Amino acid sequence: MELGNARLAWPVPARPHQVLIFHLAEPYRVGIDGGEAATMADTGLVGPQSYRRAHVCLTGSVHVFTILFQPTGLNRLVGIDMTLLLNHDPAASDVLGKPAAVLGDAVRGAPDFAARVAAVERWVEARLEARGPDCAIGMASRRMIAERGGARIENLVADSGLGARQFRRRFTVQVGMTPKLFARTIRFDRALAARRDASNRTWTDIVHDFGYFDQAHFIRECHTFAGLPPSSLVGDWDNVFFPGG
Repeated sequence: MELGNARLAWPVPARPHQVLIFHLAEPYRVGIDGGEAATMADTGLVGPQSYRRAHVCLTGSVHVFTILFQPTGLNRLVGIDMTLLLNHDPAASDVLGKPAAVLGDAVRGAPDFAARVAAVERWVEARLEARGPDCAIGMASRRMIAERGGARIENLVADSGLGARQFRRRFTVQVGMTPKLFARTIRFDRALAARRDASNRTWTDIVHDFGYFDQAHFIRECHTFAGLPPSSLVGDWDNVFFPGG
């Protein structure tokens, strides 16, 4: 994308995603909690977000390659306690170490998109060989994504074979949020994506479609996760980036 002197900006609301971003041209500039925008690392890692913390600004030449992980993907890949990435966006090298530079070189040296994907797949497969198989938390979190945050947590616990406390503790470490908060951010993220994809839909229609109790419930979630009521999600919000959308 060539923006020239134009400026594209969007606020980042709460969302469940964990994303590895490779800037192949000019890096994003990100303002945190209302602060002055600073340049992201060439290869950045963005953890799940539980509130509207960041505002992203783009200008000039924009070219990025992103990896969107499954909810337990980073924990399984590198063993990190995902609560340490909640509401953070460190340089990938701070979390992955030297392998981040190796992967970055492979991605930037690839001639096209397909070659970048192949480089990432080789890198991931090499690290997963030393890891065990997928676990109950991985399956439960993916089910929550598939059901747009509507899966009943007690059913997930029962299917996991774990006790309720053990499930909550493991889930928080491997995903970065409690099961309840994760479900809420999934639902809110998908509701905003639904509005983005069909701007003619009313909030009332979306609220009912995503299983909110009523419009007041959704308004409270908007204040919690976006810092604004639904009627104010205009302007820069039209550019909100949904990596999972």
